[in-house]
Amino acid sequence: MTLHGRDGTFGSLSDAAPSGQPVANAAVPGWDFAPGVQAYRSAFAADGTVLIAGATHKTDFSAPTADRTTVAAYRPEANSFTTITIGPVGPGAPSVADLAPVEGGVAFVTRPALDAVSDRWPAFGLLTTVEGQWRVARLSGDVSGVDFNDLATLPRSRHVLVALAGRKGETNGGLLALRLSGPDPDGRFTAEVTDRYEYPKVRDGQVAVREVQVDPTSREGDERFAVGLDVDRGEVFPHQLIQEFRYEAATGQITPVSAPLISGDLTGGRKAFLEYTSFLYDHAGNLWVSRSEGFSGGALAIYTARQGRRRLDSGDCRLRPGRALDGYRAEADAASAWGQPCPPDYDVLQARHLNAIIGLAQDPASKDIVALAFGGRLLAVRAVPSGDGLEFQVGNPVDLGLKLLPIVDGTAFAQHRLGPVDGAHRVWVTGMHASKGEAGKRLDQWMYSVDLSDLFDPAPVVLPATPGRSVTLQAERTATVTAKVRPGARTAEHEVVSDVTFQDCYAAAEGTTCGYDRTPGDGFVIADESRYGVLHGAMDYRVEVPAAGEYRLSYRAATFPVTRTARIALSAGGRGYTTAADTGGSWLTVRAEEPITLPVGPQTLRLSVPEGGGGWFLNSFTLERV
Repeated sequence: MTLHGRDGTFGSLSDAAPSGQPVANAAVPGWDFAPGVQAYRSAFAADGTVLIAGATHKTDFSAPTADRTTVAAYRPEANSFTTITIGPVGPGAPSVADLAPVEGGVAFVTRPALDAVSDRWPAFGLLTTVEGQWRVARLSGDVSGVDFNDLATLPRSRHVLVALAGRKGETNGGLLALRLSGPDPDGRFTAEVTDRYEYPKVRDGQVAVREVQVDPTSREGDERFAVGLDVDRGEVFPHQLIQEFRYEAATGQITPVSAPLISGDLTGGRKAFLEYTSFLYDHAGNLWVSRSEGFSGGALAIYTARQGRRRLDSGDCRLRPGRALDGYRAEADAASAWGQPCPPDYDVLQARHLNAIIGLAQDPASKDIVALAFGGRLLAVRAVPSGDGLEFQVGNPVDLGLKLLPIVDGTAFAQHRLGPVDGAHRVWVTGMHASKGEAGKRLDQWMYSVDLSDLFDPAPVVLPATPGRSVTLQAERTATVTAKVRPGARTAEHEVVSDVTFQDCYAAAEGTTCGYDRTPGDGFVIADESRYGVLHGAMDYRVEVPAAGEYRLSYRAATFPVTRTARIALSAGGRGYTTAADTGGSWLTVRAEEPITLPVGPQTLRLSVPEGGGGWFLNSFTLERV
């Protein structure tokens, strides 16, 4: 993992992430974001430049905090940084809400804060390069609006879709379809609106289109895409659904093909349905959709596209001719909501143990899927065809180390946004840093690049050769990334269960959680899908031993108070070592009675559960050279 930003702003996130991945810092000359601007969404240009949208410090767009609208251009290979200014400098400057690669450049949309006067800035535009310098291209055509929220480029026609949020208390959101042409000999592009779709009123509240994602397997004349919907019910969190559409480029027509969809899963209290939040079509046309309950995550759903069969325009998921959009209702126990339950083919259960997923992306080379969860956690999933279905691996999780960055205490907060994945398997993530109330404040921003291949095949940890020196291995950084598929017990037909399940580790009251382990940051703890600790199975860890010798072994572990027979078995170098792990309900450091002996060279350490010895949670283990 590499953290990119201004020199001297990396805090204590310099050697390793809390989840064990090695960290490098890349100080970028000239890296700077204007006062009141924070890093937001990102996209790749054709030349490999990472473009970073500049947004207000209020990501709900409720108030302007800057006097300029900007996009940052970072060239990783040259380690160079420039800022592109869009429109004039002055009060009320809008945010850049999204960026999307298009033919000839990168499209952008801006979104003003509520009640801000923004007609001096373009609502839609195009960034291009001239002699290696980024600029705002000249554009003809009337593409105006104050609620542009998201962008996507259709795979066949290359027409552009714009998600519309609507105006709070006034109009529902919808979609715009644009045809781009150019440049002409003078370098001018033309944008033409081919269709507009507006959501009708529904009884649950005002509808906003939050996000749009396109199906890369779409056919000419039948390009498929899905939208994410937010329904404002006057509560803290909106009701969230997805709906699939088709686009016919020849006529420029947008047509819904599925009902507005929810998964049908109930929350723990069985008084509401889980929401459908972030989503993504993969290279094969499978649709991945995350669930949430507030800030908490749910299983990651997959709707497969087997042998060209589409799930969302058939069966219970399809749009019913003649039925009003408001006529789709889900009822179960005490729960009632707008939307049609549509059971997925697979549920990846590991996602239930993280916060809500707020972004999904795919590695264009390996085809792995990566999810970003609230709080700065990455989850990587590998799905490959197997017979008539899919088989899975779940990679090591990543804690991006948010709490290790120099956040301005009490007056600011930080978060992340998932960007694209490059051809070197690196996913790019913006590190956002915003003021809670002060406009015009200059705060540091960052960009992460994380090697996804390392999450499925982690490099060996080098053990010390000097007596008294030690190294700690994070439990989640295991070489065991396999998963099993079993029949679904909830709404999905199949469930994907990781052979090693992990959950968040947060530092709360000192001494009571796995977060107080002398390793900066939070990281994760391995447990079991049952949430009762590790009950069975084994997990492997790779190490490199520089010289044969002995190591003292200790575990950072916990058990429930009622657990009395917990034991952790370690096998290495042809021998086995078993350590009692009962902690009485607290997180403690549990030490093995005898040192372990390791031969020189690469070794695999296997942790397992002896018969009758399950029920332990593990944050990390430490090897100290004797």
